Amino acid sequence: MIVCLAFPYFSAAVERRTDNDLAQTPLVIGGQPWEPRPVYAFSQEAAAGGIRPGMSLRLAHTLAPHSHFMPASPPRYLDASGEVVDVLADFSPLVEPEELWLPDQAVIQQTTAGGRCLPARYYLDLDGLPAAEALPFAQEMGRTVRKQTHLSPAIGLARQRLAAQIAATLARPNHARPVPAGNEVAFLADQPVHFLPLDKETARRLRLLGIRTLGQLAALPPTSVQAQFGAAVASLHKLVRGEEAAPLRPRQAEQSEQVTYHFESRLENRLALANLFDRAAVILAGRLQAAGLAGQTVRLVWEMERGMQKQVLTLRSPACRGEALTSVLHELLEQAHFQAGVIGVTVTVTGLVPATAQQLTLFGSPSAAARAQQTLHQASAKHGPCLYRPALLDGGHPLPERRFQWRELSPV
Repeated sequence: MIVCLAFPYFSAAVERRTDNDLAQTPLVIGGQPWEPRPVYAFSQEAAAGGIRPGMSLRLAHTLAPHSHFMPASPPRYLDASGEVVDVLADFSPLVEPEELWLPDQAVIQQTTAGGRCLPARYYLDLDGLPAAEALPFAQEMGRTVRKQTHLSPAIGLARQRLAAQIAATLARPNHARPVPAGNEVAFLADQPVHFLPLDKETARRLRLLGIRTLGQLAALPPTSVQAQFGAAVASLHKLVRGEEAAPLRPRQAEQSEQVTYHFESRLENRLALANLFDRAAVILAGRLQAAGLAGQTVRLVWEMERGMQKQVLTLRSPACRGEALTSVLHELLEQAHFQAGVIGVTVTVTGLVPATAQQLTLFGSPSAAARAQQTLHQASAKHGPCLYRPALLDGGHPLPERRFQWRELSPV
């Protein structure tokens, strides 16, 4: 069985979960009406006023002048999508995101039902789970996602991916719509063709041919569809005829390093938190250096008695040294605003890339020489008595072997 969790108007839903004042207000995301930018996303109420993907903010203001206009925050939406994937990964290792709220996807999908509501969709393969258990399992999945992310999914369940997707689109948020096994083709037959990801020209040509439903498209001979519309529509034609699609392509888990602390009683002392971050930076730096990696982004999640707070800081260049991570964590601590006592802290370093080697110098500034000596001693402690350093004997002697001598570097 395939489960599809759909979050219509995903970006607007993410904005609303952090600001209750936006709950009943038509929302247009992308900037202010006077800015020469396209609409990034919008809410259902704004869509009812005629707002569409790619429309200019000025035209959107003309169509829906009472909407609340605000700038887009793509990193926040990506983080929210990652939260959903993390929750779903506990139910199945096969999770494939389909993020139609992204601008490039919205332009492609703007003639379809997906393009009009800019959803985020997530597909899970419940292969091997009995059909009688699939629906309760999917419902529990939806409740867990809603509880942990504060986003409301609509759920579709079917043996075929397209049927599960359309069922999720037709379902209301916080509801599940199963398609009985064996009835997928009949379920699809009555649905309009705009559920397919068609470009404008293909949609126009289908209308000219009088093809309004998926059943009418399925009735066409495969050879005619291939000749008239090409391979892309021919693959969709197979789907509406009930032929199974390719297996799910789960997103590769992002490599990261993480440290988590939980406190028995709430913590409000910033000095204690600063000391905690010093230890966390040392732990994370040790792990990164051992793996030969450096991190680009530091994410800090505060667990408080009244909810959670998240901070993210992206570094100008990847870092793996404890000093750099400590500086970042202290900066995030200074920016934090605690509404209640802290009961837990999670520090995550993401965006990991291979660390770039740096040439050590013994003859630069005193701090550079000290760092070089510290690095050499650490390497000696790790690898044993196999490192040597030059010791100056007589700098003016004409024979090189009398000027210096190699001595074993002893660990500190």
